Amino acid sequence: MLSFMQRPMLPSRFQVDQSMPFTENPPERLQGNTSQRLENSSSMATAQFSLSDMFTKFCVFLVFCSCCLRLSEATNTLLPGQDLKDNKTLVSSNEEFALGFFRTGGSSSSNYYLGIWFKDDPYKVPVWVANREQPIPDSSGVLSIRSDGNLVISDRRLIQVLVNPAMLATNGSTVARLLDSGSFVLLEGESTVWESFYYPSDTFLPGMKLGFFNLGTEKARDQFLVSWQSPSVPSTGSFVLALMATMNKTQLMFHRDDVSRVIRYLDEHRFRSLLNSLLEDYDITFVSDAGEMYLTYDTSVTDRMSWFVLSPSGQIKAFTKIGKEISAVYSPICTNTSSGSSDCHIDKPALCPNANNFRLTEGSVPKPNAFNELDHLGISDCEIMCRRNCSCNAFGSYRDDGTGCQFFYGDLNFFADETGQRDAVMLVRWNINETAAHVRRKAEHWSKRLLWLVLIAPVVLLVVSAMVSISRWRNSRIAAWKNKMDTARNLGLFLIQLGSDVSEANQDSRYSKLISVRKRDHELPILSFSCVSAATGNFSAENKLGEGGFGPVYKGMLLGHEIAVKRLSRKSGQGLEEFKNEVQVILKLQHRNLVRLLGCCIERDEKILVYEYLANKSLDSFLFDPNKKPSLEWKRRVRIIEGIAQGLLYLHQYSRLRVIHRDLKTSNILLDSNMNPKISDFGMARIFGENQAQAKTARVVGTYGYMSPEYAVHGLFSVKSDVFSFGVIMLEIISGRKNTMFAHSDHSVNLLGYAWELWKFNRGVELMDPALANPSSFGEFSLCLHIALLCVQEHPKDRPSTSDVVQMLGNKCANLPSPRPPPYCSHIGYCSSQERQEGVTNDLTCSTIEAR
Repeated sequence: MLSFMQRPMLPSRFQVDQSMPFTENPPERLQGNTSQRLENSSSMATAQFSLSDMFTKFCVFLVFCSCCLRLSEATNTLLPGQDLKDNKTLVSSNEEFALGFFRTGGSSSSNYYLGIWFKDDPYKVPVWVANREQPIPDSSGVLSIRSDGNLVISDRRLIQVLVNPAMLATNGSTVARLLDSGSFVLLEGESTVWESFYYPSDTFLPGMKLGFFNLGTEKARDQFLVSWQSPSVPSTGSFVLALMATMNKTQLMFHRDDVSRVIRYLDEHRFRSLLNSLLEDYDITFVSDAGEMYLTYDTSVTDRMSWFVLSPSGQIKAFTKIGKEISAVYSPICTNTSSGSSDCHIDKPALCPNANNFRLTEGSVPKPNAFNELDHLGISDCEIMCRRNCSCNAFGSYRDDGTGCQFFYGDLNFFADETGQRDAVMLVRWNINETAAHVRRKAEHWSKRLLWLVLIAPVVLLVVSAMVSISRWRNSRIAAWKNKMDTARNLGLFLIQLGSDVSEANQDSRYSKLISVRKRDHELPILSFSCVSAATGNFSAENKLGEGGFGPVYKGMLLGHEIAVKRLSRKSGQGLEEFKNEVQVILKLQHRNLVRLLGCCIERDEKILVYEYLANKSLDSFLFDPNKKPSLEWKRRVRIIEGIAQGLLYLHQYSRLRVIHRDLKTSNILLDSNMNPKISDFGMARIFGENQAQAKTARVVGTYGYMSPEYAVHGLFSVKSDVFSFGVIMLEIISGRKNTMFAHSDHSVNLLGYAWELWKFNRGVELMDPALANPSSFGEFSLCLHIALLCVQEHPKDRPSTSDVVQMLGNKCANLPSPRPPPYCSHIGYCSSQERQEGVTNDLTCSTIEAR
C-alpha cells in the first residue's frame, strides 16, 4: 500500500510535473528502452526496404488526403494526418464538450492552451488543460498525431510538446477521440493508451476518479486535482485535492510544502454533509481493493450535470449545468482561508492572535512597501506569506492576471481614506480590537457625511416628490385622453360592424375621422372590460345564456344593440392560442350561415368575444327539448340542414381562407329569429393551404360522438373530418336523438350503428323523430338518411365532399351510391356478428379527448 505521508509533502506525480513538464522526450524510466527500440527499428527499416514499403506509404498518403477532406466536418475524432488548429474544435457526439485552443488572461495575455470546455459555455471555461506549464505564445498552436502514434502540440517555433508522455503508444495506428464524458482518449484499436481523466487539471467531472491505481506494480500512479495558479493562469497552483492512502476515507488539500486545509469525511455520510444542498444530486462511490483505491461519483439527476472545481484560493466550488445554463450552486466549504469553520483546518497556529483575520476590500494596495515578482506565486501564496509576518497588514496580486505579490507594512488607519484604484481587490488584516484613534477618526468621518445627508436629503426628497407627482398627473391625463379616444374609436367600429350610424356613439369630428381610417383597415373593435361588464350587468346570472367547456355566455345591450358575450373561463381547455385563432379566423369570414364576431376584449387576464345576439340560441336547445321539438317541423329541419351545408361549403371552398372547423356539433349551430342556422365557435378551427389535403395534430380536442375516427385515433383531420361531423348532426336532426346519449332497449349500438342497421334492412323510416310523423316527408327523409350515412362512413375517401353534399341535397332525384358501415358500431367497440361476417372491422383505439 502506498503511503502519502512517506513521500514529500506533495504527491510524487505533482512534483514530476513541475520538474519535468510535457516535453517531446519520454520519462527517464522509459527513455533508454525507447531509444534502443527506435535505433533497432531504424536499422531494420533500412535493411528491409522493399516495394511493399512503398505501397504502404502510398496507402497512408491516400488516407491522409481523405482525412484532410473531412476536416471541415464537425467530429469527435482526430485521425492520423489530421490536425487541429485555429478555431477548429473536436465536439463530443452528445455535443456536450468541445476540445480546442483557447486564450486566457484577457486582452493583455497572448498565451494559448489546449483544453476541453463545455460546448455551450460562451466563456469557454476549461475543465482540462493539456499544456499547463508550456503555453503557446501566439495562435499558431497545432494538435496532431505524430507518426509514432502519440499526441503532440506544435507551433511556429517548431517546438513539439507531448500530450501523453507517461503513457506512450506502441505503434502509429492510433486515433484520438473526445468522449461524451468529457475525457480525451488516445486509442490503439479498441484499447485505451492514454486519457485525460488519468491526469485531471482542477476540475472533478462525473465518472472521474481520484485515488491510487495499479497498486503493487511498477506502473502505480495516483490521480488528483491541482488548482490553477490564478483565475487567469492555468499553470499548477498552490492547492492539491487528493485521497490519503494511509487514511482510507480522508480527503486532503495540500499547499506545496505545508498542509493548508484538511477536509475529513469519516464515512460517506460525513462527506455528503459537506455538500449541503446537493445531497440528492450525487451518487458517491468509494472503492478500495488490492489493486486500486479511489473515490468517484455520478450525478443522480438525469436532466443536469454537476461538477467540482478546486479554485486557486483552495476553495472547493460546485457547479451545475441545466440545458445550456451554467451556474454555481454551492458556496465554498470555507469562505476564506482564515475561517474558523469546523470543516477547515490551518496546520500551523496563528502568529498574530489578536489580528489574524483578513477581509476582502475593494481597491488595490496603496503605496505597497514590498513586492515578490515570482510568476508562480498566486493569491493564496501571498496570504500565507503575509499571515506569517505580523507587520504585514495588507496584500494583493501584483499583476492583472492574479500572479505575483505586493505587501503593505504600515498603519491600518491609512486605509480609511486611501485604497488605490477601485477595479482591483486586496485583503486587509482586520484587528477586532481597533485602536481608539482609528475608531474616533472613522466616527468623525461618518459624522460629517451624516450632517450633509441630513441637510441635503429633505431638499432632494421634496424636489423628487414634486417631479414624480407632476409626472404622474401628466401621465394620468394622457392615459385618460388616450383611453377616451380608444373607447370612442372602438365603439364606432362596433357600430360599423352592425351597419349603424357612427353618430350614435360620438359626435366628435376628430372621432369621425378616426372611424373613416379604421373602416378602410377592416380592424376588429377592441372593447374595454368596463364597457363589456356594463353591457352585461356585470355578468349577472339573469343575463347568462348558457355555459360550455370554454366558459359562460351572457346576453348584453351595447349602444342599443343586443350582443352575446362569450367569456373564456380560466379553467377552460381553450387558452390564449385558441382565443387568437378564433378571432383571426372568424374576422375574415363573412357568410349568412356563419355567426358574426363584433368585437373582443383582452384587458387584464380576461379573454372575451362579442358576437351578434341570436334570439333562438343553439340548435340542441330545440332539438333535444321535448317541449320545443314540435316547433321544428320537417321543412324547417331541411332548411337548417341545407344552411349548415352552405356554411360548411363556404368554409371549405369559397372563403378567403380554407378553414377546417374541427368541432362541428349541434350546440355550435346557433339559430336567429327566423330559425336560420349559423355555425359558431371557431376556437379549434385550422386554416389549410391551397394545396393541402390533410394535417396531423398531437393534441386531439373536440367532442366525443362528433369526431371522425381518423381524428380521434390518429389526430388526422381534413375537410372530410367536418363532413363526418355534419353527417352526425344530420342524423340527430332527422331522428331528434343525441348520438352520445342514445340508447335502445333492443340494441346495444349507438345512433350511427342503429341508423345503419335500419337502413340496411329497409326500415329507415323507423329512425324518424316521432314529432315528424308526416307521410309526405318520407321521401325527403330517406334521402337525408342516405346522405347522412354517406357522410359518416369510416374511411375519409368514401365520404362525399362538401360540394357533393350540397348538390345531393339540392337534387332530390339523384342516384346515390350505397354507403359503407359507420365506424362506431356499438358502445363497447365491437360490431354485431352479422356485420363481422360481412367483413366490417373496427380498429378504433382509445384516445384522450379534451371536452369543451
